[in-house]
Amino acid sequence: MPEQESEAPLRRSARVNVRIPVKLSGILADNKTFAEDTYVITVSKYGARLLTQQPLKVGMQVKVQPRGRRQAGLFQVVWTGRPGSPREGEIGIAYVNVSNLLGIAFPD
Repeated sequence: MPEQESEAPLRRSARVNVRIPVKLSGILADNKTFAEDTYVITVSKYGARLLTQQPLKVGMQVKVQPRGRRQAGLFQVVWTGRPGSPREGEIGIAYVNVSNLLGIAFPD
């Protein structure tokens, strides 16, 4: 019997669909600072996906501060939605230091 192809690798962590209001801030490529009220739409143990109006690029660092909290977390942009695609305006971010900033605990 021929071997079956293996399935796609599993994600490192489950994703949870949410709507968490946050303030996104950082420094753009032209060295201008920005701060934007937006929201997280998906969260995982290692990062999140959110909407933004900013022209962010992979590798940039941003701060995310949930509304009503004083603490902000440092994240790195790991992907951006392609212009003209359904993901346009979305970014994927990964924690620089893994924490539970967004209030959702994931098992180890």
